[in-house]
Amino acid sequence: MFKSEEIVYVEKEGIHYIQFKRLLKYGIKHAYTLKSEGIDFAFTDMEKNAMSYDKLCKALEIDPSKVVQPVQTHTDCIKNVDKVLSTGELQNVDGLITNKQEIALTTKNADCILFLFYDPVKKVIANIHSGWRGTFKKIAEKAVVKMINSYGCRPSDILCFICPSIRKCHFEVSLDVKELCEEIFAFTGKTEKFIELGEIVDGDQKYNIDTVEINRILLLELGIREKNIIDCNLCSVCNGDKIESVRVDGDNSGRGTAIIML
Repeated sequence: MFKSEEIVYVEKEGIHYIQFKRLLKYGIKHAYTLKSEGIDFAFTDMEKNAMSYDKLCKALEIDPSKVVQPVQTHTDCIKNVDKVLSTGELQNVDGLITNKQEIALTTKNADCILFLFYDPVKKVIANIHSGWRGTFKKIAEKAVVKMINSYGCRPSDILCFICPSIRKCHFEVSLDVKELCEEIFAFTGKTEKFIELGEIVDGDQKYNIDTVEINRILLLELGIREKNIIDCNLCSVCNGDKIESVRVDGDNSGRGTAIIML
């Protein structure tokens, strides 16, 4: 279905999803869900949410009672998880980390980046939601620092997997966001690599920002090895018929989920 050497496509229990080949080699249960009939992981319909996770968990052989769902609000708040927590205990949380087995960490998206991290040495996983606001707050970078400080991980051991998200080809912003991006990431000396002059729309000059590249630069500077940053290279807008996207479907968009468990 997708032209990517890094992933496999699966259809099981009425759910379509992709998995990263390298994570599968380590035996890590995980998935990133695609559009599937009757499936939606948003909090807007809790009955459908629960049914969707039940089906996904059945496909992955995960106990649904072990699923942890944060309430994402584009923060840089990352929670260390030592036991299964309720949604009420995870308000305004956009990242989860654990070294405990049988805890399924989840995040949701519909264009934002979802990062799955795995340290095969320390046996630590993380699941991070990073829209452009989260990227500007450097949440992925902060997650790695938290893995280092809380669990003794070494950057050179950490694997990073980048799920489908809006890419530079479609992430179009106005001057205010472009200037904010330049201000925050001027220290990299590489803004020309991730900010590109776009089209003029209704008299407004637009700019295209590559948030995936921004995160890649930050992770490399932390010591993550380039070969350990595995990107599915799928744009949610280009593949809006298969991947949940607010830019494509607007208010009618559902939410996909990324799930990972030791």
